[in-house]
Amino acid sequence: MNYIYNINSGDPRLKGMYKVMWQKIFSVSILAVLLTLSGCSERKVSDPPTSRAELTVRLFDALKYKRYTDALAILDKLQALEPEDADLMEMRDRLIVNICTGKVQEYINAGKLENAQKYIRQQRKKHPMLTKLRMLEEDVNNLINLRNAARRLANAATIPEIASALENIAPLAARYPDAKKLHSDIKQRRNELNKLRAEEQRKAEAAAKSPAEKK
Repeated sequence: MNYIYNINSGDPRLKGMYKVMWQKIFSVSILAVLLTLSGCSERKVSDPPTSRAELTVRLFDALKYKRYTDALAILDKLQALEPEDADLMEMRDRLIVNICTGKVQEYINAGKLENAQKYIRQQRKKHPMLTKLRMLEEDVNNLINLRNAARRLANAATIPEIASALENIAPLAARYPDAKKLHSDIKQRRNELNKLRAEEQRKAEAAAKSPAEKK
């Protein structure tokens, strides 16, 4: 029987574990950012397309159509004009996390967890101050550990091997309570372990009675 847990199954927790980041990625008020970028009427406006107004229009257009890489490039230009703008800094950080989250999710959906791990490590080196990227890397590492533990459990054959594999996977699986197939496989293997132990006990008791019966 195959007990291998498919990391790309339809489980909503594994495939949608990063969805909350997408929902919160642009919580900064667009109106507030627009007012900050536009400035007062007395400011000198540079020539298009590097003016604040032009860049702001292009930024909102890129965000509207989810062209996040383009939006990040535009944000860099806006920050060059307003290097102390806190709203721009926060928006840029959120956008970086957004882009990284999307790319990591693509790798996870394709079953390429090592690629996801390599990618997020590279991004963390580029943006060491973003704590959400550290959390994202931890999530990827947990998925890799879970996958490896599931494979170990699937290949376990003897009582000691199954018992050790179950002990190893328990804390990892606890992170994903909604992964129903995973928990079903673990339960099935635990039941199998109990049956093997019961059978081993029965054989031991039968062997212990044999010498007495011969007398």
